[in-house]
Amino acid sequence: MMDYTPVGLAGIDELPWGSHLCQFFASVDDLRETIVPYFKAGLENDERCLLVAMDPLGAEDARSALRAAVGDFDRRELAKQIEIHDVRTWYDAGGVIDAERMAGGLLRSEEQSRADGYNGFRTNGNTGWLRREQWTNFQDYETRVSLGLKGRRMISMCSYCMDSCGPRDVLDVVRRHDVTVGRDRGGWTAVATSGDEVARRSATEQRLSLLVQELEHRIKNSLATVQALAGSTIRSARSLDEFGKSFNGRIEALARTHSMLIAGDQGHVVLRELVENELAMYGDEKADRVTIAGPDIVLSAQPAMAFGMALHELTTNAVKHGALSARGGKLEVVWRRIADGLAFEWIEKDVYLLAQPARMGFGTQLLRRLLPHQLGARVDMNFDSGGLRAKIEIPLDRA
Repeated sequence: MMDYTPVGLAGIDELPWGSHLCQFFASVDDLRETIVPYFKAGLENDERCLLVAMDPLGAEDARSALRAAVGDFDRRELAKQIEIHDVRTWYDAGGVIDAERMAGGLLRSEEQSRADGYNGFRTNGNTGWLRREQWTNFQDYETRVSLGLKGRRMISMCSYCMDSCGPRDVLDVVRRHDVTVGRDRGGWTAVATSGDEVARRSATEQRLSLLVQELEHRIKNSLATVQALAGSTIRSARSLDEFGKSFNGRIEALARTHSMLIAGDQGHVVLRELVENELAMYGDEKADRVTIAGPDIVLSAQPAMAFGMALHELTTNAVKHGALSARGGKLEVVWRRIADGLAFEWIEKDVYLLAQPARMGFGTQLLRRLLPHQLGARVDMNFDSGGLRAKIEIPLDRA
């Protein structure tokens, strides 16, 4: 009986059956370049395969990529050697995670694959659908899978988005898997994170390496954001003084959101805290000038940064021209869950604008262009005689 199975990734020839892998990805290319060779190797080794996919590499995109890499892919899929499911049809993304039931179902699939004559069973799932309140139960599921895989002809890999994981999350994931898969100078490397003396001696070093990779990724993203802010502010500023004030304000907003992201070492921000942090100085003693209401919703790093900037621009506009200006007015900020995500509304009242702004400023561009691009958001902005009304809807799986 073969004790190892081919992995398919350049630099990683094979791993023992029963291995539980984790991968941290930063882009759709990371996912595609891992998933395609991983499943190609499984199919060619006569294993049954299961892929649970979601954005940024959805089921259809993954199917097309595998079809291009595996000559007889359609025949294999028709024979159900490989099944590809959209995450929304596989998990109850909004429900309670039953770790025992989910792990048991996965292990029964391995038994059925062997009974059907396949050499083994191979899986991959994108965990981007997880909400913060589901994290602990899902890590319980990961622990059960790691224990259940031992002695089975099965290999399973879980993909985690780097932008959605804080340092503590990374450690949670790594210690519940046998192997961490990562890039290594154009190839791939598999680092054992449990199960032998070598892993025990080097665990600290491995985890520090992962944290350094995460920090490097986030620094690059932040620098790109700063560069974009500088360019946009220069184009919209009428003078050097106006540029300085606007740019400094935006950098301070970015810094505040960064501080909130690293507080508690979580890499996530509660939406209410983001809103209250931006509007704290503009309330009044009677607490009727600014109204904030909505359920507890957690945003991961990238959405939090984009949303934080949007809030800053909305607030700045309201202070200069709208409900928070010297002319008075009231501001209502509300949000709610909707069928496919989050609906956020910024409603200014009793401002009595004489006319809609004559040109699109940076804040308006941010809302109408960047949010749809970065978050898949739908943005609706209306300036009426009472003030600005903005509605932003984003998919919760992007938050």
